Amino acid sequence: MLSLTLVGNLGADPSVGATRKGKPITTLHVAVNRVRTDAATGERIESAEWFRVRAMGLLVDLAERLTKGTRVLVIGRLDIGHYQSTEGEARVSFDVWADELVPCSPRPEGGGDGNDRRDDRQNRPSEPPSPRSAASAPHADRSRPAATPPTRRNEDDESLPW
Repeated sequence: MLSLTLVGNLGADPSVGATRKGKPITTLHVAVNRVRTDAATGERIESAEWFRVRAMGLLVDLAERLTKGTRVLVIGRLDIGHYQSTEGEARVSFDVWADELVPCSPRPEGGGDGNDRRDDRQNRPSEPPSPRSAASAPHADRSRPAATPPTRRNEDDESLPW
């Protein structure tokens, strides 16, 4: 088994389909950018390698929320396939079967593309109210920490801060 880790950008929105047994599967096209310097000329050369990433199970739900251009981290297994093109040329395909898929791009504020992809925080129930502490009581003396037990103040004692 060939394990690999990719960090790249989606070249298109993920497509969702089904296997022959009816299980959902999604396909992502990930471009991994590579920058190198030509030793002879010193020129900077940029290129992109494309990988077809397949995801199944719970990763399908996550992948459906991704869009073109999203930066992703993919940890998976490499499957190398050999085939012939319609012209009879030998070709090689590189498929990655994702074990983990992590979006790395920040989500756009305000909904972005108009799809019904809301931030998960909007759908979470609100936090339960915390019990009132002594510092938040209506008549609490806020000039000293809540953990400090109140002491009687001697009006003749000016050394106390309260």
